[in-house]
Amino acid sequence: MSIPETEIIKLLFAVLIGGVIGFEREMHAKAAGLRTITLITVGSTLFTMVSLKFGASDRVAANIVTGIGFLGAGAILLSEGKIKGLTTASSIWVAAALGMAVGLGEFELAGVAAAIVFTVLWLFARLDRLIDIMGRDIRTYEIIYPPTEKKYEKIENMIRLSGLSIIRKRRLKIDEKLLQGEWELRGGLARHNKFIDLMLADSDIIELKY
Repeated sequence: MSIPETEIIKLLFAVLIGGVIGFEREMHAKAAGLRTITLITVGSTLFTMVSLKFGASDRVAANIVTGIGFLGAGAILLSEGKIKGLTTASSIWVAAALGMAVGLGEFELAGVAAAIVFTVLWLFARLDRLIDIMGRDIRTYEIIYPPTEKKYEKIENMIRLSGLSIIRKRRLKIDEKLLQGEWELRGGLARHNKFIDLMLADSDIIELKY
């Protein structure tokens, strides 16, 4: 049985738009990269094409969305006190949507949407980094130090000297010879780096985590 030319074109177009988005993800070393995004797009296209043959496109489309939801959820994780993988999960989700559009023969819609997605991933990533540099970046520091006179106050002076803002802080006593301070700080990347350099240069600081 020969495969209609239109269906081959759909699969190839799915490879193209999936490859473009997947390449952008691969360049940023994301978990869902070139192969993953391309396979998701092609798979969604194929499922949609088959569902049209059986007249069950609505039911299959709903199942694709559900299945992709589980796949995307697996890309989201909590690390270093932050939720990571949301953009990867969103890329998986939109790749499936693009594949469904291709499977339905909506080439122009899929092409325009793919261009928008690529622009968002490429351009907005740079805007996001610019915002971080300007001062949005929030980090939590754990610093262990000896109970020398006014050491806690001296650390806070270094925080202010670095130009960082204190969001939250607390003191902990490890034992008679060690104290621990925790600070959640907001500021630009250069200011965080300045504070880290000051801490590393301080011979009293026993341990620094962030």
